[in-house]
Amino acid sequence: MTRVGESDYTVSILKQRFADGGVIDDLITLFYFEKGKVLQQLAHSLKYEEITVFGFELGVQLSEQLGSRKIDAVIPVPLNRRKERERGYNQSDYIAQGVASVLRKPVLNSVVRRVKYTVTQTRLNAEQRKENMSDAFEIAQEELVKGKRILLVDDVITTGSTIQEVAKVLRHAGAASVTAGSAGLAKLGEDV
Repeated sequence: MTRVGESDYTVSILKQRFADGGVIDDLITLFYFEKGKVLQQLAHSLKYEEITVFGFELGVQLSEQLGSRKIDAVIPVPLNRRKERERGYNQSDYIAQGVASVLRKPVLNSVVRRVKYTVTQTRLNAEQRKENMSDAFEIAQEELVKGKRILLVDDVITTGSTIQEVAKVLRHAGAASVTAGSAGLAKLGEDV
């Protein structure tokens, strides 16, 4: 697996995109998501085959990337209830649990709800992904995020549209800061 470097081109572009969006303060991630490579196979096993131990271990590794960043709570990007019922779990929740086990911070997995059923984004371009995610999330418990420094966790970040939409509702609910975290990152220009 190819590790992501803090100064890599893709990271720099995404951090700038997040800064321009005004809702995500920072980005931490572990590995590049490359077609046919190990992380794609692990992500697939985590997402569709219930091999959740990978998610927890990736979360432990992600916590090590935080460095001196201060976090009050960890929130996994939620799935639509229908997708979660079909799958039986949310893969990002296992990554969040791994992070939280090291940080000893709560996982707030019922604070944000996905209220719009969205089509799979694997074949959508950046603009289509942004439109697909628009107004897809809402806050269920504002009081749990108000004034908090949140680590928002997803399995793979591609264009950043999903994680930005979740961050937007967290910031509107009063979150002090949002750091985006993921196990995988798609290199810009690659169709993931």
